[in-house]
Amino acid sequence: MNVLFAFGFGLLVSLLPLAAAAQTTPPAPPAAGGDLSIEKKQKRSIVLPKPSQEQIKSDADRAVNEYAAKQDPRSVVKDTVPVKPSARPDLDYDVRTGIQSQNANKARQGR
Repeated sequence: MNVLFAFGFGLLVSLLPLAAAAQTTPPAPPAAGGDLSIEKKQKRSIVLPKPSQEQIKSDADRAVNEYAAKQDPRSVVKDTVPVKPSARPDLDYDVRTGIQSQNANKARQGR
């Protein structure tokens, strides 16, 4: 057992310098002409000048005219005609069905 202990201790002592050498940082590369380096260049931002008021108005008018040209003139008339409300709002579908369900419930309770 002493021999095994001595062998393990000798192996450990001989491998410790190798482990310490593996943890050291590598030397810096020489500053020669063949040195590789990574550089990031920032792109210049392109800022366009602000358009004039006349140009803005003409672009808006042109967009409105293009949109109006694509629309069907009959749909414009349909959209602008007001919808007539029912003559008696108390005869609306929801009101009628509510009254009918109330009467049906009363009839069931009376049986």
